[in-house]
Amino acid sequence: MGELGREMNAMCERLAGAQARVLAETSQRIAALTQLRHADRLTTVGKLASGVAHELGTPLNVVGGRAKLILQEPGQAEAVAHSARIISEQAERMTRIIRQMLDFARRRGPQKETVDLAELSARTAAMLEPMGRKHGASIVVEPGGEAKTEADPAALEQVLTNLIVNAIQAMPEGAR
Repeated sequence: MGELGREMNAMCERLAGAQARVLAETSQRIAALTQLRHADRLTTVGKLASGVAHELGTPLNVVGGRAKLILQEPGQAEAVAHSARIISEQAERMTRIIRQMLDFARRRGPQKETVDLAELSARTAAMLEPMGRKHGASIVVEPGGEAKTEADPAALEQVLTNLIVNAIQAMPEGAR
């Protein structure tokens, strides 16, 4: 009877271990499915954003072009010229942001070239600055020496973007 009891206890321990493994594997599968669903949603959002960016590009070019035409007209009041300059500058800024977003989203094979890391960092920080402000964080790129490398600039920008986004999300409000 004692031996039968020991075997039953051993069998219960093995069953408990197997049950724990099944639960762990099930939770891992659920987490993987959740990540896949999220990736699928991000793909859809990316496609929508690309479509919106293309739809906004043309009217934005018209607004910027019209502002430049106003600037070229002789005899404009200073207030009108000032407003036209602001409109033109902001239209160019929005066009750059849209272009950066589209460039970031495009798939392509790795293309190595000389990359100025300071310029890449500044450009990525500028692209993510609105997100940082929204979360109460400021993104600062400290000036440094010359830093260049041979790499795929799009891949580096993606890595840097992921690092900055993670940092923004992890920082307390008002962080730098």
